[in-house]
Amino acid sequence: MTAKADDPTPLQKLLPLPELVGRVAVLGGTASDKSSLLVGVALRHSRQHGAVFCLDARRHQQVELQFRLLLRQHAQYMQVVASGEVRAETAKQALSIVSRSLSGSGLPPLLLFDSIEETPDWERTIQFLLKAGATVVEVLATPRALVFGRYDTVLLLHESDDSADALSRAVGRKVSAEEIVQLRRGEGWLVHLTQVYRVCLPRIDDGESESHR
Repeated sequence: MTAKADDPTPLQKLLPLPELVGRVAVLGGTASDKSSLLVGVALRHSRQHGAVFCLDARRHQQVELQFRLLLRQHAQYMQVVASGEVRAETAKQALSIVSRSLSGSGLPPLLLFDSIEETPDWERTIQFLLKAGATVVEVLATPRALVFGRYDTVLLLHESDDSADALSRAVGRKVSAEEIVQLRRGEGWLVHLTQVYRVCLPRIDDGESESHR
């Protein structure tokens, strides 16, 4: 995460989603919510001339269409099999993209992984990417995938009552189930270590005109 003000932010104050660094988990939200978040952060990063690479196992049509139409040459998008398995050649491509982007001048690359299967080989690849300076944002299929100690930052999207309680438990009750249920469209709870922020998510239309420049 980028540096924050010294004073804790009141929970009722809505802040823009800060620039993300390190490894970030995303939990909750509808299929459309998740897709809008991925495209929104990708557009924001590409406007700052940062490389973007998305691996998509969820295959929500909105993600592919908007990556193709809005981001075009500014990002690379690849689908993987529905199981989320990342084959060796795909992992090599991710490493190649990170290597090329780090050798240039600009932001560290932003890697978006949607519902990717956890395997020891893939986890080693992610650790290498993080050590190289990449930002990794992972849409997790279930709260059970939020392994303790692996993520310093978690972004929670709106969920209904039953699902919201599972998300609240996953982050150690730093955000209540009621607070998750009460999120409006385009909002989220950002949990970074011990601090919690209510944030406004990047909107796709904010960057649409910039992506065509």
